[in-house]
Amino acid sequence: MAHALLRGLTVGLVLAVGSCASAQEVGSRVPESAESESAGPAESSAAAPGERTGEEEEKPSGPKRQDMSLLDRIFSVVSQEDDPDGPINTDRPTFTPANTVVPKGRLQFESGWTFNGEKTSQTRASVYDFPELALRYGLMERVEFRMFWNGQTFAQQQARRGGPWRSVNGPGDMEVGFKWQLFPGDEKRKWIPTTALITSVIAPTGGTSPYSSETVQPYINLIYGWSVTKKLTLSGSDGYLGIREQGIPYSLPRSDNFQRWHQSLVAFYTATDRLTLFYEWYILMFTHAPDNRPDNFMDGGLLYRLSPNIQVDIRAGFGLSGRPDDFFTGTGFSVRF
Repeated sequence: MAHALLRGLTVGLVLAVGSCASAQEVGSRVPESAESESAGPAESSAAAPGERTGEEEEKPSGPKRQDMSLLDRIFSVVSQEDDPDGPINTDRPTFTPANTVVPKGRLQFESGWTFNGEKTSQTRASVYDFPELALRYGLMERVEFRMFWNGQTFAQQQARRGGPWRSVNGPGDMEVGFKWQLFPGDEKRKWIPTTALITSVIAPTGGTSPYSSETVQPYINLIYGWSVTKKLTLSGSDGYLGIREQGIPYSLPRSDNFQRWHQSLVAFYTATDRLTLFYEWYILMFTHAPDNRPDNFMDGGLLYRLSPNIQVDIRAGFGLSGRPDDFFTGTGFSVRF
């Protein structure tokens, strides 16, 4: 009897977990509300970025993804037909990552380039980062495995006006971890934000590079968002990063340990069925750092979806209060298989 009771409890637990997991439907920063409107009144409007629809539309019939050949998978990336998992949803180019995870069994690559420029009355600095490569894979319905490498940094610095330029180049460290879908969103309870949590570490893969911490750094980020209207979505994030920063070669101090906290808020506006505009503010706050004054930034840009599984982006921003970078800009490309 005890075995029968145990089997009954096990079956009930599996069914409960399955019903909870199936409630998720990954949204997109390029919502399909415009597509729904153009299709006619018979179709219900789609959710805004990061939110799920109240009822799932019928998915077009076709071969299951696991039965597709390699050639079919490649063609599906560039196909203009609706994807059963919805449109691609990327962490870039905003400072605030997406509040959803990559669908189970899907592999997503994101890459880009960024230029940072800072100019004072005496100093100049130009910094380039490439390829800003992210790999995201859907392990389960609500869990993704993720890796991010900022890439190679190329910096030109001028310590005094009219003085010589000095190059400080090298690779950065790599972030490895997971993103967890804590709450996928609910049409009936819109006041509860679509919420995800990133837990990862930054491994010292940069070796002796001046941009490597030479130690493991913990990183955690809570991301959330609400659909205000069919076209407007608000998202934000709160996070922590433990930092060990290397000093510039042949200078003192050689390194420094401190903590960085952040807060961000971004608004997404759906201009067309393919184009989404965004504007963002974020702040970096420090404890036990050589300078604990906060750094404020603002940036804006656009996301353009070439197909349901391909997206390009562009952004530009600036630092406030004259302390952070005067100007930064970049562009990127993302694809989902």
